[in-house]
Amino acid sequence: LYAALLAAAKHAIKRHEPNALSRAAHFLWSDYRLALFWWEPVELLRKLTLTGFVLLISEEHGLLRTLAALLVSLCWTAGQWALKPFKQPVDNLLAVVANLALTLIFLGVLLVKTCQVAAEACEHFGFGGSADAIFLFVLVFSLVTIVGFVAFSLRELVHRSKLIASVLRLRATGALPELRRARGITYHLFLSHVWMTGQDQVAVIKRQLQLCLPGVRVFLDVDDLADIGRLETYIDESAAVLIFLSKGYMHSRNCLREARAAMAGDKPLVLVHEADPQKGGLPMADIRDQCPADLAAFVFAERQALQWQRVSEYQRLALKLIAEHVLGACPVSNYADPLEVECRSQGLYFKGEVACADLAFARPVTLLVSDHNPGAAELAAELRAALLQATL
Repeated sequence: LYAALLAAAKHAIKRHEPNALSRAAHFLWSDYRLALFWWEPVELLRKLTLTGFVLLISEEHGLLRTLAALLVSLCWTAGQWALKPFKQPVDNLLAVVANLALTLIFLGVLLVKTCQVAAEACEHFGFGGSADAIFLFVLVFSLVTIVGFVAFSLRELVHRSKLIASVLRLRATGALPELRRARGITYHLFLSHVWMTGQDQVAVIKRQLQLCLPGVRVFLDVDDLADIGRLETYIDESAAVLIFLSKGYMHSRNCLREARAAMAGDKPLVLVHEADPQKGGLPMADIRDQCPADLAAFVFAERQALQWQRVSEYQRLALKLIAEHVLGACPVSNYADPLEVECRSQGLYFKGEVACADLAFARPVTLLVSDHNPGAAELAAELRAALLQATL
């Protein structure tokens, strides 16, 4: 039954196009990697084999039962270690440790049964004619093996956690965000830019998004454009559109085609502004003045542009805000479940990022503001809102 459900929902799962069946079967595949979403029925088959099918072997061949269970468990442990079917490394570690412990138990049972059936065979192992000594040996060996394996695996997990510190996670749960795509959507984000002043910057945006948002598909012309005549189609196949505002964007015919296609498809927009004149930047006021009248309301109304930065911390903030827009354009797995919507609403975070919550005074302080300093009162109010220990 499980296999039939997953087979029927295969395309919806692999294409990130959730439907009623894939949502109902979410508990069967959500913990596994996309390439191994079918792992749960195979896991169930293993359990049935070890607890039921081996009993088809007659009691007269008890050693064969144990040997069959040992071989199945050994092969499964090796496969689990090689394939790593779970999304979370900790889940893969626990699964391998559990199967390794089960394999060692079957090995101990096999040796004990051998000693009970043939005392001479037990003596050849060097433990005398009793099964007690061999049981103690297997117990100690199993404990040492499992402890050593766990220690090695934990070391690998710590090392890996340092490598993925730059990956964005859901602030509500700490889990990696799941990027789904609606039916007909190929790309999560389309990068609209003018080559002369924005090509290098959007290439950095795509590369950094792929590093901090695993699984994201970003359209960039130098990588994905096959036919310049299909620009509107590429926009239609994208969940969201990023417009990189730099010098010459509003004078580019193809850029305006992309912007109008986004408006026609009512695509969510992300505005990123290049402010450095030496890097092709242009003041926002000039960009607004250059924008065609039919696009101005759609592009700029109730939407604030993110300023592209080259300082590491500020650039990470810009990438995080872009990623939150991308996540917001992805469909949720279950429209009746408010939990996922709530998790998304709390946003994303980088491990170790600088946050206002981490800034605090050792004791309450008083901030003095002059009425003769324009803008000082507004800045002071903003600081007080972020730093609760400050008073005006």
